[in-house]
Order: sequence, then structure tokens, then C-alpha cells
Amino acid sequence: MLRVFGNDLAALRRSKGLSVGQLATRLGCHPSYITHVEKGRRLPPVSARLRQLVAALGASDEEAARLQQAAIWTFVMSRVESLGYSRPERLLSAATQAYLHREI
Repeated sequence: MLRVFGNDLAALRRSKGLSVGQLATRLGCHPSYITHVEKGRRLPPVSARLRQLVAALGASDEEAARLQQAAIWTFVMSRVESLGYSRPERLLSAATQAYLHREI
């Protein structure tokens, strides 16, 4: 489930003609961070870090909104799955709030 955001990030990065290393340099992080996020080994970034990522990609408003939506969806579904719930709609609101308030 963590691949939703990662797939969107990788596709957007490639569409901008950036390598993992180039994006990492723009973002000021290690390339492995980008790789781990794209492969779903790490949760998507939140708030400030997500805004930095959007800026580093040179994403349009539409692209930024799509990434944010994917980040929220990925976080929410990973939370639902980790809690063992079979009816994710019951936790959607609570998990979304947890995402919006978590630390970087």
C-alpha cells in the first residue's frame, strides 16, 4: 500500500527528467531517502517536507495536489492495515487527522 505515493513520486520525478540523485541534491537529502519513499519502504513525507519535495520537483499546483492526495491516502491505508481493520472507511477520518498532525 505504501507504493501509491512512491509510484506517483517516481512517475513525476521521471516526467521532470530528474534522476534520484538529482532530486536528492535539490531536496538536500541522501538518494536512499528518495529510493525508500518511491519503493514504499518509508511513509510519504508530511507538511513542510512534502512542500520542499514539491518545490524540488518544480511541480505544478495540480501535480502538487495529486502528490498530497497520494501521501494522505498512502499514510491512511498503511495505518488502517497496521491496525488490522477490515472496514477502512471507519478509520478514514481519524487516520487522516493522524497524518496531518504527525511529526516529520
